[in-house]
Amino acid sequence: MASTTPLIQVKNLQLYFGAFHALKNVSVDFNAGELIGLVGDNGAGKTTLIRVLCGIHKPTSGEVWFDGKRVEKFHPKLAIDQGMETIQQSVGLCDNLSIARNFYLGREPVRRIMGIPILDFKKMRDMSSKVIREFGLRDNVSADDEVERLSGGERQSVKIGRAVEFKNRVVIMDEPTNHLSVREREHVNELAVALKEQGLLVIYITHDIFQVHKLADRIVIMENGEKIEDALTSAMSADALEEIIRQGGRKVEKRGAV
Repeated sequence: MASTTPLIQVKNLQLYFGAFHALKNVSVDFNAGELIGLVGDNGAGKTTLIRVLCGIHKPTSGEVWFDGKRVEKFHPKLAIDQGMETIQQSVGLCDNLSIARNFYLGREPVRRIMGIPILDFKKMRDMSSKVIREFGLRDNVSADDEVERLSGGERQSVKIGRAVEFKNRVVIMDEPTNHLSVREREHVNELAVALKEQGLLVIYITHDIFQVHKLADRIVIMENGEKIEDALTSAMSADALEEIIRQGGRKVEKRGAV
């Protein structure tokens, strides 16, 4: 691992929505330079946990630590400022804006003419052109083209390239390959591994344990708001992990590396 201190530490996290107990005493570490598969059925709590890390939900009790410092305030802007980027299949880009505008969405550079701030379109165009080439967009695609021209896999490439360019430290990929072709799915997964190899923490949320098992260093399984397993993929097969989900968290006797 890149560091002996986890980049993110979650300790005894509890979250209630009224009487509903959404997260139940969750404790888990996330390390820089690691790709972690966060898996579980619908309603397992994995998206809720990520929303806490991203500052959308404030926990009822428990602690979240980032880079050795306890997180005291929870807000999406604070999480972004710390270097967290969330990549989802269905949101994150505006179809009617250019690739360059999407690349800098919310971070638009400005220059001043006679003291008046205006958007620096040249900087947006030049930098986004460089990055999108590195992340596998077609040669006939321009940074001035609208996002609606892109395939699903190319849209993911723009989001992943944006995460790298803005020096994010954590990339959360929430079902990033839904509705993609086989080739596009492989491309997105290759980019996820490349992010990890650059030293980023990659949290890959999915229902497909067999797909993520091939990529991840560790698998964290959640069920009904609880963490029920945290295993190295080298020590536990995808079949054994899937059986834990089927058994609702009860351990199975047969464990084996792939």
